[in-house]
Order: sequence, then C-alpha cells, then structure tokens
Amino acid sequence: MPVSNAQSSSNALVYAVLVLAAIAMAVWLYLNLDYKIVEKDQGYQGEAKTNPYLAAEFFLRHMGQKTAKIKLFTDKQKELDLVDTLLVPSVRLAFDSRRSTEMLEWTNKGGHLIITGQPDAESNTSQRDHILNAIGLYIERRSLDDKDSEYEEPVNIAIYDEDNFWQVDFDDYLIISRTAKFKSEIIWSIEDNNRVHAMQIRSGQGRITLLSDMRMFRNDYIESYDHAAFLFSLANDQLATAENGIFYYSLFENQISLYQWLWENAKTFMLSFIVLIIITLWMLIPRFGPLINVRQPIRRQFLEHLNASGNYHWRQGHYNRLLIEVRKQLSNKVKVKHPEWVALSKRDQILHLVELSNIDEVVIENALFDNSVEQVNDFIKKIKILEKLRKSL
Repeated sequence: MPVSNAQSSSNALVYAVLVLAAIAMAVWLYLNLDYKIVEKDQGYQGEAKTNPYLAAEFFLRHMGQKTAKIKLFTDKQKELDLVDTLLVPSVRLAFDSRRSTEMLEWTNKGGHLIITGQPDAESNTSQRDHILNAIGLYIERRSLDDKDSEYEEPVNIAIYDEDNFWQVDFDDYLIISRTAKFKSEIIWSIEDNNRVHAMQIRSGQGRITLLSDMRMFRNDYIESYDHAAFLFSLANDQLATAENGIFYYSLFENQISLYQWLWENAKTFMLSFIVLIIITLWMLIPRFGPLINVRQPIRRQFLEHLNASGNYHWRQGHYNRLLIEVRKQLSNKVKVKHPEWVALSKRDQILHLVELSNIDEVVIENALFDNSVEQVNDFIKKIKILEKLRKSL
C-alpha cells in the first residue's frame, strides 16, 4: 500500500506540471500572436478560367436579363428567336458564306446581332468576313497622329442629353471604316475625334451592331468605367413592340471541315484534285482480258546489235577501239585477197594500196596507223579512207 500511494502522488504531480505548462503556453500565444485576415488573389477559378465573359453574364442575370452562352452551328444549338440578341466576340473564322447568309437572314427577320471583326486593310477588305463584306464595313487598324495622342482616353457616349454620358474604353487604334458597298441605314454610331468605334445599322426588320473591339466586356474590364451599363443597354436594345428576348453570347463556334472550307473557297483547286484522283485510279487499276504476245521474246537483227554496240562505244569515247575493229576487218580482207602481202613491210603494203586505190600515201598511212582522234571529223575521215581501201581490194 505505501508503494501504491507514492506512485499515485508521482503521477498526479506530472499531470499538474503538464497542465501548468499548457496554460503557460496558451497565455504566451495569446499575448504574442495577433489574428489577421489576409486576402490573396489566386486568379480566376473554375469556369472563369475558360469563360472570359462570365462576369458579364452574372451581371446581366443580376439585372434581370435572360442570359445564356451558346455554341453555334452544333446539333444542340438552341433556335434563335426573332426577339433574341446574339453577341459574337470572336472574329468569326468559322462563319463561312453559308453560315453568314443564315445569320443575315435571321437579322433581316428581326434578330439583333452584335459582332466585331478582324483588323483589315481597305485593299484587302474582309476576305474571310462574309458578314462585314456583305454590308460594306470593315475594322481598320490605324495609328494615332501626334495631335490625337491627347485623346487616348475613354470615349464619352451621350445619354439623352449632353449632360449625361457613359465612358467606354475602346481600343484607340481600331476603328470602323466603310467601303463603296455600304448603303445601310445607320441607327446610331459612337465617334471620338472622327474615329468611329461603334455603329448600329438596320438589317431588314432587325439590326446589326458592329463594335471595333469587345475588350471592355471581358472579365478584366467589365467593372471599369461604364462598360457594364453599355453592355446592358445593348442587351436590352429591343424594338418597342417586341418583348424581351434572351441575350446569347457565343464563346466557340463549331468549325467547318477542311473539305467544306476548300470547296467553298478553292472550288477550282478541288475540282482539279478530284479529276487528278480519277485519272490516277484509272491508270492504276489493272486491265482485264488477255494480253497479246505476253511471252513472245523480242528478236532483233544483228545489225541492230552492232549499231547499239557502236553507239555505246561512241558515247563512252572509245574512238580507238572502233578504229581498231575497222582496221582488223581490212587486214583480214587483205590476207584473203593478197596473202603474199603478209611478208612485206608496212612501206611496201602502203605502196600496193596506193596503186589499187589511187589515194595519197600519207593519207593511207594516217588512216592505218595514226590513233589520234581530236575531233569528230578526224574519226569520220579515217573511217571513210579505210572503207575505200576495203572496196579497192
């Protein structure tokens, strides 16, 4: 029993020390640490990373506007009503001539299309922008003059009267220009120092609003100046007799296939390519039916072989070899016709040939023993002399 009581007293002492240490630590932390809330910007999260117009969508919904994003030219695309508004912030590379025609037909019936364009030059106006090319407008990149540098500020948009206005920060270097094809009615336009940054025109029963750029509607800029109010005004720019529709904005359009793009933009090339494929297949397809003289060997005359052999040596420059062969033929004929000449010297043989052919001695000696051939005429002359000697025998 005495041992047990001593052990219990020791454990109680240890617990008491630990409790006092914990209390002392808590008091020290309370006196030396301060509680602070620090905000850290972690960038966009979730859908905001891929949707640069998500803040604009939330703003319009908060203001009571029916808003939804749409992916154009897909099987799941919602049908656009005539009271709806469609904003396309991209440069619309997927809008081929057929799709652009369908979009213009929708605006002519009453739709409202808000678009921008790719900066272009008047000499090369809207080659791929079928909508802007049809209405005679294009986006131009123009530098500021020195006298215009002071205007690098947000554009003031008058509201109702000159005392009230909005400020919208358009890109100062992008402006809207016209071509000779432009004949549409202008409903309103936004200008700053004779530089047009926005324009709404009438398209049949509907409207087309062209903005020089749409940077102000992105997540980074929608809260600046009066960008949100300007967007809300465009979303509610409906005819007085029409009910409020849905404000759609397109982030992505279903791209057309390469074959379809080539057929619409390079039809001559595609037709030529198809004809080339047909001709190639016709040449590669095996012929049907028996072939005539399939295994019959090709027979040639001896003179053809001799002619081919001579042409080969001639192309290879073996002139001496050809001369030697002709001289051998002449020597063999001399042995047959005049076998007594074999024992004679070269000098005596040349004299006998002079008597038979009436050819100069030097010429005969050159044809029989000179192997130098510098030009084609030298070879031809030697062959002619040797042939005359053979005939004289």
